[in-house]
Amino acid sequence: GDATVVQSDERTAGGVVVPHEQRFRAMAGGGVLVEETVTIPEQLADLARVGVVMEAVPGLEQTEWFGRGPVESYPDRWHGSPVSRWRSTVADDYVPYVRPQENGGRNAVRWLELSEGSGRGFRLAFDRPCQVSATHYRAVDLASARHDVELISRPETIIHMDIAHRGLGTASCGPDTLPEYRVGPGTYTWSWLIAPLGARQSP
Repeated sequence: GDATVVQSDERTAGGVVVPHEQRFRAMAGGGVLVEETVTIPEQLADLARVGVVMEAVPGLEQTEWFGRGPVESYPDRWHGSPVSRWRSTVADDYVPYVRPQENGGRNAVRWLELSEGSGRGFRLAFDRPCQVSATHYRAVDLASARHDVELISRPETIIHMDIAHRGLGTASCGPDTLPEYRVGPGTYTWSWLIAPLGARQSP
């Protein structure tokens, strides 16, 4: 069917404009296909991630995914995390670093399901392997806390779906991320599908 196009200019804290276009297309069997285009300008030479974030209603605690697991994995740290079908919970995927930071990500994810365990929930499916996380903390929660005991778990589930994600090195302790694991300027295009569990999708 016809697509609904949403164009927005995201603005960084430093005032740099990042053009972002989303095309939403309803699927006949239920669900919505979202086609993303993000243009990162030259001024942004070293980003943490390029992707989208959404929040799910409370109660969808069960996770199942096809990608690397069962523990957290990232573009430059995934050895020992084979690609397979895995199950967990949002709470169990949290990694309690003493200084709160990015955690619980899963690399090379093709799809993720969130449910309440009785069939209610949804599936996110990606056109290529993505870096994905499902957590009870927003990025600002992690950034503003100095110690893990200061974090307050949110009832909602915050889902990050990243087409590009920086490696873990920061040079704050040890070496910086290798050049091939950095995220820089350019145009990023990808698509993902959100659908109720059990839906049969067709355009």
